[in-house]
Amino acid sequence: MKSFLQLRIHYGGRAALTAAMAGMLALLPGQAEAQIAAELPSPREAQLLERPSDSVLMKESSLIQEVLEPELIFRVEPSQSKILRTKLPITRIAITSPEILEINEFSTTELEVIGKKAGETTMSIWFAAPDGTSTILRYLVKVASNDEEQYRAEIEYGKLEARINELFPNSIVQLIPVADKLIVRGQARDAQEAAQILSVLGGQSVDQAGNLALGANLGTTAVLPGATDLQTTSIIDLLQVPGEQQVMLKVRIAELQRNAARNLGLDFNVSGAEYDIAHVLSGGAGNLSAILDGGDVELFIQATSTNGMAKILAEPTLVTISGKSANFIAGGEFAVPTAVGVGGIGAVSTTFRGFGTQLAFTPTVLDKDKIRLQVAPSFSSINNSNAVDGIPGLDIRGVTTTVDLREGQWLAIGGLIQDEQTGSRTRLPGIGDIPLLGAAFGRQNTSRVETELVVLVSPELVHPLEAEQLPLFLPGTDVTDPTNKEFFWHQQIEGRPGYDYRSTVWPAMQRQIRHENKEILRAQRQAHKASRHYHECEDYYISGPQGFSH
Repeated sequence: MKSFLQLRIHYGGRAALTAAMAGMLALLPGQAEAQIAAELPSPREAQLLERPSDSVLMKESSLIQEVLEPELIFRVEPSQSKILRTKLPITRIAITSPEILEINEFSTTELEVIGKKAGETTMSIWFAAPDGTSTILRYLVKVASNDEEQYRAEIEYGKLEARINELFPNSIVQLIPVADKLIVRGQARDAQEAAQILSVLGGQSVDQAGNLALGANLGTTAVLPGATDLQTTSIIDLLQVPGEQQVMLKVRIAELQRNAARNLGLDFNVSGAEYDIAHVLSGGAGNLSAILDGGDVELFIQATSTNGMAKILAEPTLVTISGKSANFIAGGEFAVPTAVGVGGIGAVSTTFRGFGTQLAFTPTVLDKDKIRLQVAPSFSSINNSNAVDGIPGLDIRGVTTTVDLREGQWLAIGGLIQDEQTGSRTRLPGIGDIPLLGAAFGRQNTSRVETELVVLVSPELVHPLEAEQLPLFLPGTDVTDPTNKEFFWHQQIEGRPGYDYRSTVWPAMQRQIRHENKEILRAQRQAHKASRHYHECEDYYISGPQGFSH
């Protein structure tokens, strides 16, 4: 092994030695790696090997007759071949990289050289001379890229490009074949047309929304007629959809509910020394009662009339990019315990259920201002009357649908008009049917609930605001802390807008603030001819754009 390494050093230098040792280390794990590493020459030894002594050179010349390098360059393209006819018979052929080059021998003087893939290798040929000696000819074979195949691919995909531009006149598509890949670039009219173009190229299906079907893989393109060998392995999508692609959805959920109920009933109990007459239908309860003659006569009258009204108005707004889903929720959650267990072993797991205003939608920009919406707005509230084992129920108003809208248009995607009426009457037979008098011997009630519900949606194409366009007043910006006078004297829980009194700072710093405030107030009196109390001292105890104190 040492002689082999010395030979490589002489002809390949130090770099060849390092490469050879690295390859051997990669193939020999464990103790073999340590042994080879121990045999590696030190830098000083490597320098001596690169400059061998005269005795070493004489030894080499006595053992090695000559080192043959490649003498000629042989060029061939992939998937093509060249025929070699020799004057002398061939006795042996050697190829360094068989995966790049292939040799077919037809006879001792005729062979075929076939290029398999792009790269370089060496080919050595031994010839038998008439005098019985052997001659060696070495080629450096270069298998270059197939320009003819690339040119043919450009022509075939150019035909497909022209046909696609005819099918989609509102889009500009350019097909660029590179090796086994197809680059699709240009501009599509909208996202739906872009998906259709890719489906034509990739042979994939498109759903009703214009998107590629679930599970679609832009892998292999459709085979070109008459060019089955030009099948690509992947498509690189560089199509662009011009225009604004950010969609803001406005939703309004409005509900109005009215209810009314009426009850009428009379209970009495007459007690005597030898008799007791009672008429009880409502449990002896009423909103008007009387006890007469020391408790001998008890009278309960129930006559009620109730009216109620409930109004709900929710306006969630959400922004997302075309083709991407977005979700919005504003509300809360409550725990729902669930008993689980197997084989008599019980446990309780807890899940949380949300309620409030929820919105989920996916927009797709179809045209300049035409938007397809997959939208699911809902509004839910807790209803304790539907509770089960202490877990409250929910009243839900929601809708799930898909609609097409122009920018700024409004559409009622859901509506409800509901009218519920109930009535009941309980009475004594006969006497309870007498007009007027029968009311004293019966009970009756009626109720009615009217509900109106509408859900409106409206999409808009939006873009971010510039810094100078940011609104100065946001929700809660003008809500301030009241002063002591406003809180204790006027019973106000909010201060005047524009005067930020801070109850957290004033009690501890009022003297210092008042002292500093005098100078501020004096300057402000001269400038504005008006002054206000210590609120103007905010320049002292508020620092920085965020307004935190020193």
